[in-house]
Amino acid sequence: MTRDLDSSLLRAFVTVAETGAVGVAAVSLARTQAAVSMQLRRLEEELGQRLFDRSPRGVQLTEAGHVLLPYAHTILGAGADARRALNAGQVAGTVRLGMLEDIAVGRLPRALRRFSTAYPQVALEIVVDSSEALSNRLGEGGLDVVVGDPALIDATPLLTWTQPLFWVGARGFSREADALLPVVAFGGACLWQQLVLTTLRRAGIAWRIVCTSTSLPAVQSAVEAGLGVSVLLDGNIRPESMRVLGQADGLPAAPTADFGLFMRQLPGTHAAAIQTLHTFLCEELHLGPQ
Repeated sequence: MTRDLDSSLLRAFVTVAETGAVGVAAVSLARTQAAVSMQLRRLEEELGQRLFDRSPRGVQLTEAGHVLLPYAHTILGAGADARRALNAGQVAGTVRLGMLEDIAVGRLPRALRRFSTAYPQVALEIVVDSSEALSNRLGEGGLDVVVGDPALIDATPLLTWTQPLFWVGARGFSREADALLPVVAFGGACLWQQLVLTTLRRAGIAWRIVCTSTSLPAVQSAVEAGLGVSVLLDGNIRPESMRVLGQADGLPAAPTADFGLFMRQLPGTHAAAIQTLHTFLCEELHLGPQ
């Protein structure tokens, strides 16, 4: 008889996947590092699959881990949604949320649809833009909540966190040992891109830029077409057409991406709706003790 997956094991798995380190996940989960490691081993044993590649620099999802991650989000999200719907009360108002494109096409939009279901009296207005533009709108009072790069937003974040980036290439990508590494680059003011090139330089890997775009879908399409490699957040990897690259492909550990959560302070009932969204984002992004 097939057993249901233990939600506590899935929560440990998701938190480690999104932080890239067991120690950081343990702090977020308010558990010891040994306890979280044990939970991961139990889940791997139950599924009969290795979910992480472990190294002194941290952990990275295996292909099986990438497959499990969206299902884990769905299972955990359903339980959280039930609690929210039962405790929605009279929360109402309009909340204007700004976020980067890199997270606007991943898991978060699906979670926000669940937020709207749980809190039908709260109207979400979502703006997707660069961190600089979001910073300006927040300062002018045009946005209530922002998720963006803390280095580019002129405000003090309520919370900051780091997410791992992953080298990705097309399913059939194979790096030629003596050739320049083809790189699909993010243009504009993307701080990640400079980190990527610095990482390659320090690893002694010569590269050439084969495509540059400020559009995430364009970068994804270029990678899928086999033009070159890039770095993406886990939620933006398309497993049916991309594969995660690593040391076996001659690549160094990928850099990480920093994010911040910013919120405008407002009085009255409007503040309750903003605070509700803030709490929801903290739960969905696994920020702070669960």
